Amino acid sequence: MIVVAVVACGGTAERSPTAASDGSGLATAPASAAATHGAAISRPPVLKAPAYASRIVVPDLGIDLPVISGDLQPPPNYPFCDVAAYITRFSQPYESGVTYLSAHAQEGMFLPLLEAAQRDEGEELVGVTVDVYTSDAMRYRYAIERIVPHATDYAVVATLPLDERTLVLQTSEGPFGTTEKLQVVATAVDEAAVDPAEANPEAKPRDCRPDASDGTDPAGGSASPGKDRTIEVAKPTPSWRPVPEPSPMPAASAGGGLAPAHVASRVVVEDLGIDLPVISGDLQPPPNYPFCDVAAYVTFLAQPGEPGTTYLTAHARKGMFLPLLEASQRDDGRELLGVTADVYTTDALRYRYEIWLVRRHITDRSIATDGLQDQEQRLVLQTSEGASGTKEKFAVAATLVSIEPADPGFAVPEARPRDCRPDE
Repeated sequence: MIVVAVVACGGTAERSPTAASDGSGLATAPASAAATHGAAISRPPVLKAPAYASRIVVPDLGIDLPVISGDLQPPPNYPFCDVAAYITRFSQPYESGVTYLSAHAQEGMFLPLLEAAQRDEGEELVGVTVDVYTSDAMRYRYAIERIVPHATDYAVVATLPLDERTLVLQTSEGPFGTTEKLQVVATAVDEAAVDPAEANPEAKPRDCRPDASDGTDPAGGSASPGKDRTIEVAKPTPSWRPVPEPSPMPAASAGGGLAPAHVASRVVVEDLGIDLPVISGDLQPPPNYPFCDVAAYVTFLAQPGEPGTTYLTAHARKGMFLPLLEASQRDDGRELLGVTADVYTTDALRYRYEIWLVRRHITDRSIATDGLQDQEQRLVLQTSEGASGTKEKFAVAATLVSIEPADPGFAVPEARPRDCRPDE
Protein backbone atom coordinates (compact mmCIF):
# COMPACT_ATOMS: atom_id res chain seq x y z
CA MET A 1 0.00 0.00 0.00
CA ILE A 2 1.23 3.45 -0.89
CA VAL A 3 0.53 6.25 1.55
CA VAL A 4 0.00 9.52 -0.25
CA ALA A 5 -0.86 13.07 0.68
CA VAL A 6 -4.56 13.86 0.59
CA VAL A 7 -5.61 16.61 -1.80
CA ALA A 8 -9.10 18.03 -1.36
CA CYS A 9 -11.42 17.35 -4.29
CA GLY A 10 -14.35 19.44 -5.42
CA GLY A 11 -17.89 18.60 -4.35
CA THR A 12 -19.90 15.98 -6.17
CA ALA A 13 -23.12 17.08 -7.84
CA GLU A 14 -26.39 15.27 -7.24
CA ARG A 15 -26.74 12.42 -9.72
CA SER A 16 -29.70 10.71 -11.28
CA PRO A 17 -30.06 6.89 -11.36
CA THR A 18 -28.90 6.79 -14.97
CA ALA A 19 -25.55 7.97 -16.29
CA ALA A 20 -25.60 11.73 -16.88
CA SER A 21 -23.24 14.38 -18.17
CA ASP A 22 -21.41 16.93 -16.03
CA GLY A 23 -21.16 19.35 -18.91
CA SER A 24 -17.71 18.21 -20.00
CA GLY A 25 -18.92 15.23 -22.00
CA LEU A 26 -17.84 12.84 -19.22
CA ALA A 27 -20.32 10.36 -17.83
CA THR A 28 -20.86 10.76 -14.11
CA ALA A 29 -21.77 8.17 -11.52
CA PRO A 30 -25.41 7.23 -11.00
CA ALA A 31 -27.64 8.00 -8.06
CA SER A 32 -26.14 9.45 -4.95
CA ALA A 33 -24.49 6.71 -2.93
CA ALA A 34 -26.29 7.55 0.28
CA ALA A 35 -29.69 7.53 -1.40
CA THR A 36 -29.00 4.32 -3.30
CA HIS A 37 -27.41 2.17 -0.65
CA GLY A 38 -28.66 3.63 2.60
CA ALA A 39 -26.44 3.98 5.68
CA ALA A 40 -22.74 3.71 4.93
CA ILE A 41 -20.23 1.73 6.93
CA SER A 42 -17.59 3.87 8.61
CA ARG A 43 -14.18 3.06 7.12
CA PRO A 44 -10.92 4.97 6.81
CA PRO A 45 -11.58 7.34 3.89
CA VAL A 46 -8.06 8.29 2.87
CA LEU A 47 -4.99 6.54 1.54
CA LYS A 48 -3.54 6.24 4.99
CA ALA A 49 -3.68 3.32 7.40
CA PRO A 50 -5.41 3.73 10.75
CA ALA A 51 -3.51 3.37 14.00
CA TYR A 52 -1.98 0.00 14.85
CA ALA A 53 -0.81 -1.58 18.08
CA SER A 54 2.78 -0.42 18.53
CA ARG A 55 3.89 -1.39 22.06
CA ILE A 56 2.90 -3.79 24.84
CA VAL A 57 3.92 -3.37 28.48
CA VAL A 58 3.15 -5.67 31.41
CA PRO A 59 4.88 -3.84 34.29
CA ASP A 60 4.40 -6.60 36.88
CA LEU A 61 6.18 -9.10 34.63
CA GLY A 62 8.88 -6.84 33.21
CA ILE A 63 7.52 -7.19 29.66
CA ASP A 64 8.05 -4.23 27.33
CA LEU A 65 8.04 -4.95 23.59
CA PRO A 66 7.47 -3.10 20.33
CA VAL A 67 4.54 -4.53 18.34
CA ILE A 68 4.58 -5.11 14.56
CA SER A 69 2.20 -6.63 12.04
CA GLY A 70 2.03 -10.42 12.17
CA ASP A 71 1.92 -10.42 8.37
CA LEU A 72 5.55 -9.28 8.28
CA GLN A 73 6.56 -12.87 8.98
CA PRO A 74 3.70 -14.98 7.69
CA PRO A 75 3.32 -18.75 8.02
CA PRO A 76 5.15 -21.01 7.47
CA ASN A 77 8.02 -18.72 8.45
CA TYR A 78 9.04 -18.41 12.08
CA PRO A 79 7.80 -15.24 13.83
CA PHE A 80 10.41 -12.60 14.58
CA CYS A 81 12.07 -12.27 17.97
CA ASP A 82 12.44 -9.11 20.09
CA VAL A 83 8.94 -7.94 19.13
CA ALA A 84 5.33 -8.93 19.64
CA ALA A 85 2.97 -9.12 16.67
CA TYR A 86 -0.70 -8.38 16.14
CA ILE A 87 -2.84 -10.67 13.99
CA THR A 88 -4.19 -8.47 11.21
CA ARG A 89 -7.47 -10.36 10.84
CA PHE A 90 -8.51 -9.38 14.37
CA SER A 91 -9.24 -5.93 15.81
CA GLN A 92 -7.01 -3.07 16.90
CA PRO A 93 -7.25 -1.83 20.53
CA TYR A 94 -9.62 1.07 19.74
CA GLU A 95 -12.07 -1.22 17.91
CA SER A 96 -14.74 -3.46 19.36
CA GLY A 97 -13.73 -7.10 19.22
CA VAL A 98 -10.54 -8.99 19.98
CA THR A 99 -7.00 -7.62 19.74
CA TYR A 100 -4.68 -10.63 19.44
CA LEU A 101 -0.96 -10.26 20.21
CA SER A 102 1.65 -13.01 20.19
CA ALA A 103 5.34 -13.31 21.01
CA HIS A 104 7.84 -16.09 21.67
CA ALA A 105 8.25 -17.55 25.15
CA GLN A 106 11.86 -16.43 25.19
CA GLU A 107 14.00 -14.15 27.33
CA GLY A 108 13.02 -10.53 26.81
CA MET A 109 9.70 -11.50 25.23
CA PHE A 110 6.67 -13.38 26.68
CA LEU A 111 8.65 -15.90 28.76
CA PRO A 112 7.58 -14.24 32.07
CA LEU A 113 3.96 -14.69 31.00
CA LEU A 114 4.46 -18.43 30.48
CA GLU A 115 6.37 -18.84 33.74
CA ALA A 116 3.65 -17.08 35.74
CA ALA A 117 0.95 -19.19 34.06
CA GLN A 118 2.75 -22.36 35.13
CA ARG A 119 2.74 -21.39 38.81
CA ASP A 120 -0.43 -22.31 40.74
CA GLU A 121 -2.42 -22.56 37.49
CA GLY A 122 -1.72 -18.93 36.72
CA GLU A 123 -3.70 -17.48 39.63
CA GLU A 124 -1.13 -14.72 40.15
CA LEU A 125 -1.92 -13.36 36.67
CA VAL A 126 -5.55 -12.60 37.40
CA GLY A 127 -5.95 -8.83 37.77
CA VAL A 128 -2.50 -8.00 36.36
CA THR A 129 -2.67 -4.95 34.09
CA VAL A 130 -1.49 -4.91 30.49
CA ASP A 131 -0.92 -1.70 28.52
CA VAL A 132 -1.16 -1.75 24.74
CA TYR A 133 -0.10 1.43 22.94
CA THR A 134 -1.13 2.43 19.42
CA SER A 135 0.74 4.40 16.81
CA ASP A 136 -1.56 7.42 17.22
CA ALA A 137 -0.23 7.97 20.75
CA MET A 138 -2.92 6.25 22.79
CA ARG A 139 -2.55 3.80 25.69
CA TYR A 140 -5.21 1.11 26.23
CA ARG A 141 -5.17 -0.61 29.62
CA TYR A 142 -6.52 -4.11 30.23
CA ALA A 143 -6.80 -6.40 33.26
CA ILE A 144 -6.13 -10.13 32.89
CA GLU A 145 -9.21 -12.17 33.81
CA ARG A 146 -8.26 -15.74 32.86
CA ILE A 147 -5.73 -17.98 31.18
CA VAL A 148 -6.29 -20.73 28.62
CA PRO A 149 -3.44 -23.28 28.66
CA HIS A 150 -2.68 -25.92 26.01
CA ALA A 151 -4.67 -24.17 23.25
CA THR A 152 -4.38 -25.53 19.72
CA ASP A 153 -6.82 -23.19 17.95
CA TYR A 154 -8.62 -19.85 18.23
CA ALA A 155 -11.71 -21.31 19.92
CA VAL A 156 -11.29 -18.87 22.81
CA VAL A 157 -12.20 -16.02 20.45
CA ALA A 158 -15.68 -17.47 19.92
CA THR A 159 -16.32 -17.15 23.67
CA LEU A 160 -15.58 -13.42 23.76
CA PRO A 161 -18.12 -10.61 23.22
CA LEU A 162 -17.47 -8.90 19.90
CA ASP A 163 -19.23 -5.71 20.99
CA GLU A 164 -16.61 -5.12 23.70
CA ARG A 165 -12.85 -4.60 23.61
CA THR A 166 -10.88 -7.67 24.66
CA LEU A 167 -7.17 -8.50 24.51
CA VAL A 168 -5.70 -11.98 23.97
CA LEU A 169 -1.99 -12.62 24.49
CA GLN A 170 -0.48 -15.82 23.10
CA THR A 171 2.86 -17.54 23.53
CA SER A 172 4.28 -21.03 23.10
CA GLU A 173 4.35 -23.61 25.87
CA GLY A 174 7.53 -25.28 24.72
CA PRO A 175 10.41 -25.19 22.23
CA PHE A 176 10.15 -24.85 18.46
CA GLY A 177 7.49 -27.19 17.08
CA THR A 178 5.35 -27.34 20.23
CA THR A 179 1.70 -27.33 19.15
CA GLU A 180 0.09 -26.14 22.37
CA LYS A 181 -0.06 -22.43 23.12
CA LEU A 182 -0.84 -20.36 26.17
CA GLN A 183 -3.61 -17.80 25.72
CA VAL A 184 -4.28 -15.02 28.24
CA VAL A 185 -7.57 -13.11 28.11
CA ALA A 186 -7.80 -9.53 29.40
CA THR A 187 -10.68 -7.04 29.48
CA ALA A 188 -10.54 -3.31 28.80
CA VAL A 189 -10.14 -0.98 31.79
CA ASP A 190 -9.40 2.50 30.46
CA GLU A 191 -7.54 4.50 27.83
CA ALA A 192 -5.47 7.68 27.74
CA ALA A 193 -3.42 9.83 25.42
CA VAL A 194 0.36 9.55 25.79
CA ASP A 195 3.50 11.04 24.32
CA PRO A 196 4.02 9.77 20.73
CA ALA A 197 7.58 8.72 21.54
CA GLU A 198 6.33 6.60 24.42
CA ALA A 199 3.81 4.86 22.17
CA ASN A 200 6.16 4.21 19.27
CA PRO A 201 9.40 2.50 20.32
CA GLU A 202 11.83 1.52 17.60
CA ALA A 203 11.15 -2.05 16.52
CA LYS A 204 14.15 -4.19 15.61
CA PRO A 205 12.63 -7.56 14.66
CA ARG A 206 15.25 -10.32 14.64
CA ASP A 207 15.15 -13.47 12.54
CA CYS A 208 15.51 -16.20 15.17
CA ARG A 209 14.42 -19.28 13.24
CA PRO A 210 16.18 -22.41 14.47
CA ASP A 211 19.26 -22.98 12.30
CA ALA A 212 18.35 -19.95 10.18
CA SER A 213 21.00 -18.81 7.71
CA ASP A 214 22.20 -15.25 8.33
CA GLY A 215 21.70 -14.04 5.12
CA THR A 216 12.31 -1.62 -14.62
CA ASP A 217 10.82 1.87 -14.59
CA PRO A 218 7.20 2.44 -13.63
CA ALA A 219 4.98 2.53 -16.71
CA GLY A 220 1.76 4.28 -17.55
CA GLY A 221 0.45 7.71 -18.42
CA SER A 222 0.47 10.68 -16.12
CA ALA A 223 -2.60 12.26 -14.60
CA SER A 224 -3.89 15.55 -15.94
CA PRO A 225 -1.48 18.17 -14.53
CA GLY A 226 -2.88 20.88 -12.36
CA LYS A 227 -6.35 19.38 -12.15
CA ASP A 228 -7.61 18.63 -8.68
CA ARG A 229 -10.63 16.52 -9.60
CA THR A 230 -11.89 12.99 -9.83
CA ILE A 231 -13.37 11.63 -13.03
CA GLU A 232 -16.09 9.02 -12.59
CA VAL A 233 -17.69 6.69 -15.09
CA ALA A 234 -20.34 4.27 -13.93
CA LYS A 235 -23.12 1.94 -14.88
CA PRO A 236 -26.34 2.35 -12.93
CA THR A 237 -25.56 1.49 -9.33
CA PRO A 238 -26.08 -2.25 -8.85
CA SER A 239 -28.77 -3.34 -6.46
CA TRP A 240 -26.72 -5.23 -3.92
CA ARG A 241 -28.00 -8.61 -2.83
CA PRO A 242 -26.45 -11.43 -0.80
CA VAL A 243 -24.69 -14.11 -2.83
CA PRO A 244 -25.14 -17.65 -1.48
CA GLU A 245 -22.03 -19.56 -0.49
CA PRO A 246 -21.22 -22.59 -2.66
CA SER A 247 -22.21 -25.99 -1.36
CA PRO A 248 -20.40 -27.93 -0.13
CA MET A 249 -17.98 -25.42 1.35
CA PRO A 250 -14.28 -26.35 1.48
CA ALA A 251 -12.99 -26.72 5.01
CA ALA A 252 -11.94 -23.33 6.38
CA SER A 253 -8.47 -23.08 7.85
CA ALA A 254 -9.37 -20.92 10.83
CA GLY A 255 -11.38 -23.49 12.76
CA GLY A 256 -8.88 -26.30 12.69
CA GLY A 257 -5.84 -24.74 14.26
CA LEU A 258 -3.79 -21.64 14.93
CA ALA A 259 -3.87 -20.50 11.30
CA PRO A 260 -5.24 -17.21 10.04
CA ALA A 261 -8.71 -16.95 8.53
CA HIS A 262 -8.92 -17.09 4.76
CA VAL A 263 -7.38 -14.20 2.86
CA ALA A 264 -7.14 -13.14 -0.77
CA SER A 265 -4.44 -15.12 -2.60
CA ARG A 266 -4.91 -14.48 -6.34
CA VAL A 267 -6.56 -11.87 -8.58
CA VAL A 268 -7.47 -12.54 -12.21
CA VAL A 269 -8.99 -10.10 -14.71
CA GLU A 270 -9.19 -12.37 -17.73
CA ASP A 271 -10.28 -9.71 -20.24
CA LEU A 272 -7.14 -7.68 -19.44
CA GLY A 273 -4.65 -10.52 -19.10
CA ILE A 274 -4.10 -9.81 -15.39
CA ASP A 275 -3.18 -12.76 -13.18
CA LEU A 276 -1.29 -12.03 -9.95
CA PRO A 277 -0.64 -13.66 -6.58
CA VAL A 278 -1.98 -11.54 -3.71
CA ILE A 279 -0.08 -10.95 -0.46
CA SER A 280 -0.63 -8.88 2.66
CA GLY A 281 -0.05 -5.17 2.24
CA ASP A 282 1.73 -5.23 5.59
CA LEU A 283 4.58 -7.24 4.08
CA GLN A 284 5.99 -4.01 2.69
CA PRO A 285 4.66 -1.32 5.01
CA PRO A 286 5.08 2.43 4.58
CA PRO A 287 7.36 4.16 3.92
CA ASN A 288 8.81 1.29 1.91
CA TYR A 289 7.85 0.82 -1.72
CA PRO A 290 5.26 -1.93 -2.39
CA PHE A 291 6.59 -5.12 -3.93
CA CYS A 292 6.39 -5.88 -7.64
CA ASP A 293 5.06 -9.07 -9.29
CA VAL A 294 2.22 -9.32 -6.76
CA ALA A 295 -0.91 -7.49 -5.74
CA ALA A 296 -1.53 -6.68 -2.07
CA TYR A 297 -4.64 -6.50 0.08
CA VAL A 298 -5.20 -3.67 2.54
CA THR A 299 -5.22 -5.47 5.88
CA PHE A 300 -7.56 -3.15 7.78
CA LEU A 301 -10.38 -3.54 5.26
CA ALA A 302 -12.44 -6.66 4.47
CA GLN A 303 -11.51 -9.98 2.91
CA PRO A 304 -13.70 -11.69 0.28
CA GLY A 305 -16.70 -13.21 2.01
CA GLU A 306 -16.80 -10.47 4.66
CA PRO A 307 -19.09 -7.42 4.67
CA GLY A 308 -17.23 -4.36 3.47
CA THR A 309 -14.64 -3.68 0.79
CA THR A 310 -11.76 -5.90 -0.28
CA TYR A 311 -9.11 -3.45 -1.50
CA LEU A 312 -6.29 -4.72 -3.75
CA THR A 313 -3.41 -2.64 -5.07
CA ALA A 314 -0.59 -3.28 -7.53
CA HIS A 315 1.86 -1.20 -9.56
CA ALA A 316 0.93 0.06 -13.03
CA ARG A 317 3.68 -2.02 -14.60
CA LYS A 318 3.90 -4.76 -17.19
CA GLY A 319 2.69 -8.04 -15.71
CA MET A 320 0.82 -6.19 -12.95
CA PHE A 321 -2.04 -3.64 -13.16
CA LEU A 322 -0.74 -1.74 -16.21
CA PRO A 323 -3.57 -3.09 -18.46
CA LEU A 324 -6.07 -1.69 -15.97
CA LEU A 325 -4.49 1.76 -16.19
CA GLU A 326 -4.26 1.64 -19.99
CA ALA A 327 -7.94 0.73 -20.28
CA SER A 328 -8.82 3.65 -17.99
CA GLN A 329 -7.10 6.08 -20.35
CA ARG A 330 -9.32 5.12 -23.28
CA ASP A 331 -12.68 6.95 -23.23
CA ASP A 332 -12.25 7.51 -19.47
CA GLY A 333 -12.41 3.79 -18.85
CA ARG A 334 -15.92 3.08 -20.14
CA GLU A 335 -14.75 -0.24 -21.60
CA LEU A 336 -14.09 -1.48 -18.06
CA LEU A 337 -17.75 -1.30 -17.05
CA GLY A 338 -19.12 -4.84 -16.83
CA VAL A 339 -15.70 -6.51 -16.88
CA THR A 340 -15.40 -9.33 -14.34
CA ALA A 341 -12.59 -9.75 -11.81
CA ASP A 342 -11.97 -12.98 -9.91
CA VAL A 343 -10.40 -12.99 -6.45
CA TYR A 344 -9.35 -16.36 -5.04
CA THR A 345 -8.81 -17.08 -1.36
CA THR A 346 -6.55 -19.40 0.59
CA ASP A 347 -9.47 -21.71 1.41
CA ALA A 348 -9.99 -22.46 -2.30
CA LEU A 349 -12.92 -20.21 -3.18
CA ARG A 350 -13.36 -17.95 -6.19
CA TYR A 351 -15.23 -14.68 -5.68
CA ARG A 352 -16.39 -13.14 -8.95
CA TYR A 353 -17.09 -9.41 -9.13
CA GLU A 354 -18.40 -7.14 -11.89
CA ILE A 355 -16.95 -3.64 -12.35
CA TRP A 356 -19.58 -0.91 -12.17
CA LEU A 357 -17.59 2.22 -11.25
CA VAL A 358 -14.39 3.77 -12.65
CA ARG A 359 -12.61 6.66 -10.90
CA ARG A 360 -9.58 8.48 -12.28
CA HIS A 361 -7.24 10.96 -10.54
CA ILE A 362 -8.29 9.96 -7.01
CA THR A 363 -6.37 10.98 -3.91
CA ASP A 364 -8.37 9.18 -1.25
CA ARG A 365 -10.00 5.84 -0.57
CA SER A 366 -13.63 7.01 -0.63
CA ILE A 367 -14.41 4.59 -3.45
CA ALA A 368 -14.28 1.89 -0.78
CA THR A 369 -16.92 3.54 1.39
CA ASP A 370 -19.25 5.67 -0.73
CA GLY A 371 -22.72 4.21 -0.42
CA LEU A 372 -21.46 0.98 1.08
CA GLN A 373 -24.53 -0.88 2.27
CA ASP A 374 -24.61 -2.93 5.45
CA GLN A 375 -23.50 -6.49 4.60
CA GLU A 376 -22.46 -5.47 1.05
CA GLN A 377 -19.32 -7.11 -0.35
CA ARG A 378 -17.36 -4.84 -2.68
CA LEU A 379 -14.03 -5.14 -4.48
CA VAL A 380 -11.71 -2.22 -5.32
CA LEU A 381 -8.68 -2.54 -7.58
CA GLN A 382 -6.25 0.41 -7.40
CA THR A 383 -3.08 1.36 -9.26
CA SER A 384 -0.94 4.44 -9.85
CA GLU A 385 -1.45 6.89 -12.70
CA GLY A 386 2.22 7.72 -13.12
CA ALA A 387 5.79 7.11 -11.99
CA SER A 388 6.98 6.73 -8.40
CA GLY A 389 5.69 9.61 -6.29
CA THR A 390 2.61 10.35 -8.40
CA LYS A 391 -0.15 11.24 -5.96
CA GLU A 392 -3.14 10.48 -8.15
CA LYS A 393 -4.40 6.91 -8.30
CA PHE A 394 -6.85 5.05 -10.49
CA ALA A 395 -9.41 2.63 -9.11
CA VAL A 396 -12.44 0.59 -10.07
CA ALA A 397 -15.23 -0.69 -7.82
CA ALA A 398 -16.93 -4.01 -8.46
CA THR A 399 -19.88 -5.80 -6.91
CA LEU A 400 -19.96 -9.47 -5.91
CA VAL A 401 -21.92 -11.65 -8.34
CA SER A 402 -20.97 -15.25 -7.48
CA ILE A 403 -18.91 -17.52 -5.23
CA GLU A 404 -17.64 -20.90 -6.41
CA PRO A 405 -15.23 -23.58 -5.14
CA ALA A 406 -11.83 -23.47 -6.84
CA ASP A 407 -8.92 -25.81 -7.31
CA PRO A 408 -6.64 -25.29 -4.26
CA GLY A 409 -3.51 -25.35 -6.38
CA PHE A 410 -4.85 -22.63 -8.66
CA ALA A 411 -6.32 -20.52 -5.86
CA VAL A 412 -3.01 -20.26 -4.00
CA PRO A 413 -0.19 -19.60 -6.49
CA GLU A 414 3.39 -19.22 -5.35
CA ALA A 415 4.05 -15.55 -4.63
CA ARG A 416 7.51 -14.18 -5.41
CA PRO A 417 7.36 -10.53 -4.34
CA ARG A 418 10.24 -8.52 -5.83
CA ASP A 419 11.78 -5.40 -4.31
CA CYS A 420 11.48 -2.86 -7.12
CA ARG A 421 12.04 0.41 -5.27
CA PRO A 422 13.47 3.13 -7.53
CA ASP A 423 17.12 3.92 -6.95
CA GLU A 424 17.60 6.78 -4.54
